[in-house]
Amino acid sequence: MVSVVKRKVKGKEYYYLEFTIRVGDKVRKVYEYLGKEKPSESELKKKKKELKKKALGKYYDKTLSKFKFSFLSRKELVEAEKVKENFLSRFEKLSKKQKQEYEKNEVLHFVYTTLRTEGVDVDYSDVETAFDIIDKRKKEHTFDNKVVISSSMITGFNYLPKIRINKSDVLKLHSIVMSSFERISPGQLRDDQRIIARFNPLTLKSEEIKYRPPAPKDVENELEKFFEWFERNKDVHPLELAALVHLKIHLIHPFKDGNKRMCRLLFNKILQDASYPILNISKDTSEYFKDLIKSVESGNEKFFVEFCYKAFLKQVKYRRLK
Repeated sequence: MVSVVKRKVKGKEYYYLEFTIRVGDKVRKVYEYLGKEKPSESELKKKKKELKKKALGKYYDKTLSKFKFSFLSRKELVEAEKVKENFLSRFEKLSKKQKQEYEKNEVLHFVYTTLRTEGVDVDYSDVETAFDIIDKRKKEHTFDNKVVISSSMITGFNYLPKIRINKSDVLKLHSIVMSSFERISPGQLRDDQRIIARFNPLTLKSEEIKYRPPAPKDVENELEKFFEWFERNKDVHPLELAALVHLKIHLIHPFKDGNKRMCRLLFNKILQDASYPILNISKDTSEYFKDLIKSVESGNEKFFVEFCYKAFLKQVKYRRLK
């Protein structure tokens, strides 16, 4: 909001423009001197527009000065910050019960989509049952395999705030998420060669893409390189960093199974740590795989980073919270 205010200095009156910036629950006021005479309406309209643009520019310059970024433009990242701040402002206005319900639904949709995308035949009701058992809304044990698999994913998601991006914590996360699949060695790096495949609608078969993950003997070394890269790049803007973490883990494919599940969990770990909302990255499945594989095959990270940015705007900008 921009308004004209009048101040007295040593008995004389002066006019100023006052611009109130409200970001989430923070309020900041910016002033610009107008002079002893109040400008005309046309002049005020022009000055208000200039002050608003200048003040917001300074605010976002300061915000983005904390981060490095390479693939997204300043304009795109300013938009991302605006969307994030608007979301947090709306979220804070919810009651405690509404916040809990919203967060529950976001976890349910993330787990359901992630598992279904990986070909795990769970129903939404299986994920709901698993959530309620973990949350002790249902005092029961189950041997239903779909509920158990869903439970492992939810437990892994709940574990994200407790972990750091390092080898021991990532292996622990994998052991939780894949605990139902003993044959694929939960919590251990793979000792066999993996391929990345995509479905060919013409042949109706899965076919290997033009990229093959590292040989088993190189996996541990490649993963160590990833953690070293991460330590050097913690100051990359969270949206870019989350996308790059997902992509780099996918390129290594460090596990026998559950690699994409781990990618999406770590993606949201980065966003969580920066107070961004949960992003259901594989919701638009065909576009997700198209841009992921495009980046993998071409070696150009920009395609997947831009997809993640667009997915963030699409899912968060106009998201209803109640």
